[in-house]
Amino acid sequence: MENIVDLESSNLTQTLLGDKKISKAGCIFGLLRAHGTSIFTNSNFRKKNNNDENPESRILRNATSDKLSVVKSLQSNLNGLVIEEAKERLQKYGQNVLSCKRASPWYSLLWNAFWHPFNVILLVLGAISAATGDKGTLFVMCLMVALSVGVRFYQELKSSRAATRLADLVKYRATVIRREFDYEKIVEMEIPQEDVVPGDVVVLRSGDLFPGDIRLLTSTNLYVSQSALTGESIPVEKTADVIEDISTPVFDMRNVGFMGTSVESGEGLGVVFSTGDNTYISTIAGMLGNRNPTNAFQKGVRQVSYMLILFMLAMVPIVIVISGFTTHNWGGSFLFGISVAVGLTPEMLPMIVNANLARGALAMAHKKCIVKRLDAIQNMGAMDILCTDKTGTLTVDHVAMAQHMDSRCLSKDRVLKYAYLNSYFQKGLKNPIDSAVLTFGDTIADKGNVDTSNYRCIAELPFDFTRRRLSVILKEVDDGGDIYKMQHERNLETMCTLSNERHVLVTKGALEEMLTICSRVQETNTIVAMTKEYREKLLFIGEELNTDGLRVVAVATKLLECTCSDLPASTESSEFLERDYSHEDENDMVFQGFITFQDPPKESAKGAINALSQKGISVKVLTGDTLAIAIKICKDVGIVVDHVTTGPRLALLDAAQFVEEIKKATVMAKLTPTQKMQVVEALKSANHTVGFIGDGINDSLALKAADVGISVDSATSVAKDAAQIILLEKDLDVLVAGVIRGRITHGNTIKYIKMAASSNFGNVFSILVASAWLPFDPMKPIQILTQNLLYDFSQASIPWDRMDSDYLEIPHQWSATGIVSFMIFMGPISSVFDIATFLLLWFGYGVCTPEQQALFQTCWFLEGLLTQTLVIHMLRTRRIPFLEETASWPVLLTTATIVGIGLAIPFTLLGATEMMAKPPISYFGFLAVIVLSYCCLAQLVKGAYIKIFGKWL
Repeated sequence: MENIVDLESSNLTQTLLGDKKISKAGCIFGLLRAHGTSIFTNSNFRKKNNNDENPESRILRNATSDKLSVVKSLQSNLNGLVIEEAKERLQKYGQNVLSCKRASPWYSLLWNAFWHPFNVILLVLGAISAATGDKGTLFVMCLMVALSVGVRFYQELKSSRAATRLADLVKYRATVIRREFDYEKIVEMEIPQEDVVPGDVVVLRSGDLFPGDIRLLTSTNLYVSQSALTGESIPVEKTADVIEDISTPVFDMRNVGFMGTSVESGEGLGVVFSTGDNTYISTIAGMLGNRNPTNAFQKGVRQVSYMLILFMLAMVPIVIVISGFTTHNWGGSFLFGISVAVGLTPEMLPMIVNANLARGALAMAHKKCIVKRLDAIQNMGAMDILCTDKTGTLTVDHVAMAQHMDSRCLSKDRVLKYAYLNSYFQKGLKNPIDSAVLTFGDTIADKGNVDTSNYRCIAELPFDFTRRRLSVILKEVDDGGDIYKMQHERNLETMCTLSNERHVLVTKGALEEMLTICSRVQETNTIVAMTKEYREKLLFIGEELNTDGLRVVAVATKLLECTCSDLPASTESSEFLERDYSHEDENDMVFQGFITFQDPPKESAKGAINALSQKGISVKVLTGDTLAIAIKICKDVGIVVDHVTTGPRLALLDAAQFVEEIKKATVMAKLTPTQKMQVVEALKSANHTVGFIGDGINDSLALKAADVGISVDSATSVAKDAAQIILLEKDLDVLVAGVIRGRITHGNTIKYIKMAASSNFGNVFSILVASAWLPFDPMKPIQILTQNLLYDFSQASIPWDRMDSDYLEIPHQWSATGIVSFMIFMGPISSVFDIATFLLLWFGYGVCTPEQQALFQTCWFLEGLLTQTLVIHMLRTRRIPFLEETASWPVLLTTATIVGIGLAIPFTLLGATEMMAKPPISYFGFLAVIVLSYCCLAQLVKGAYIKIFGKWL
């Protein structure tokens, strides 16, 4: 049996966290060689990836086994898979992608386009028509289904392919450890998440997504957000050094990480035991279809659809009964009623909505916005509050270190030294602060102020958003420096002389939080007590620096108690017994000084903020930074600061006070990630459409909670996963362009919905009057279908229409009551002119008998088609059409085409097939008068509607 290295006995965790110049992979390999451990072979890994188990059983089996047994069962290795073996496994098991996230195949899109209630209605009507020998009606209905399905299929297929291309720009990656054939070369490589395979050893750091279900091998203060699965916003601690009990609930298992969850803080290693559809999240995604909660827009479209279908279902029996009693032809009346139902059914509504959103997504792509969820486009247009972080959005996101000084504001190299050591040895997610410290230190390295060669990192206490600080524990060889002097102060010189090594805790973090753990202050040549007055003095210095626009970070140190092993009296040196360190060690520290940073505002930010304000969008700044810096930046970019608040203050308020406070506040500082989410949710509860733009781990909860979550392509993977829209440039100017496109998409969708609702509402009255009055059907079923088909295609160009400039200046939220009021006001107008047409034909042309019904039906066909087609231009704008505002050329072209086809039909073979009569020439004069009068009345009613309700669309 092959030997297996014991992670605990060989202190692998310590080795992994050791000298930064040695890769983790190299440490593992060196450790295994030191123990004489043989390497697992992967060539025999040919068994099925436990597909006979369900995901929960697989998790339970691995969580209740020791970590080395899990590695062995996967035929893997602590050093990772051989590169060639990983390629073979990828071919065998496929890409690490959930089925629900794969692009739908074309036949699935075709079926989804076909399987729609409106299409079923048409096919049922066609079947009935075929049974009665009406082949013309059958042909038209099949044509309507084919065209509706074809257009929707084409749009969704094009949208799907475009979304796939765009999604390729937003790739999630994972860091894995793999080996080459000679086993000597072990590399830590970054690969696409979809290329991760069972058996891969994965490196986990702050901000990383778990690329599969993983059994942890090592962990250091590892906190994981499982909100994607549980909805619980509080991170949970994970540890590799436990073996779970079989009765432990799945989400309480501490040694397992689930695909889709993310690392909040800390780091670790894990071996992947499930990928793709074998992961736990696949069971949830399969049940939910990977769908987000229904938003207001989707609910509104659904309500309108149900309302129109309800009209249809209510009208059909009434029309059939009235027509049957009037014509005494119950069979024909039944067919007429079914045709009326089809005419009242907005069968093109799904296609129009999808085409609007798809075109909006492609247009936004040209504006450097990637849309992950199509319905986020209209939410962007409806957004009236934008919550944003400060860094990178309002500032240039290039943090530069400015000063390093002690408590008396004197420049001191030791402050830089400790800050540099902290940033250099920390292994979590590198942030701009660390990069700025390292860059600044490297520029003066030739002076000998920063030297890491005498130190080795033995442990780390990673940053989290509660402590707001990060610590590293360093092993130092005595060089007589400042730390040695501190040690001497604490009467530990004897032990240090014997060991010639020391452990020192070096911490940097937010000033207020750092002062709570410091009991002393390092001055030039001495260490003094941290009194209340001294603490207030340091806070005042920090506030003054913040007021100048500088971000302040405090640095502190502490010599740790250390124990020597087996120390004979004559021994000159020995090794320390290293122990576990925790947050409790961050106390009784010595305050060393300040380091300050500057991140100047973007030159473009002021103009973008002004543009958003002109578009009716209020900007609120939500930041974890200090209040003074946030206020300074806001003033620099032109944000009017009327009221401010902080996270600690918000924590003291009840729910009602919380909502009132955040509604007034322009700047909210010192917020935790959970508080950012609560702010977004509270604004939504106050009937606002809220956008949030952020790029950090601490922004992910707020991104998910917002109506439209916006991130950037350089964001952490967890932030991009939570967002609905990705900006390829971290610039508010890009966002302004996205808002405009969102409003165009929203407006064009509302156009169609209001047109369809009002037109159908008017047709209800016209059909009721005609059915009760006439001794024959006012229009044949085939004619109703043809008219409906032509009208639908006259509206198919709406997604390519433009919006009034004043419509784009303010946000517009979805309003179902607004659609009802629009329908009631505008719908009956068409009935007025339908009835006028009936009177003209009855009394003017004497068309009043069943023998003359062909002429009546043809004339009403033309009047109904022309008024419905031309009214698009009346309803699409609040201005006077053709004089003050003209539609886009696709709308003009489709209108002219449909009107021309409609006028020609009675004189063609199609008209003869549909039993139409050729209208007298004089009728076209009256028709022109009716259409012109209809447009004039519609414009007058439109003006009255705008005066009453204050808006149009």
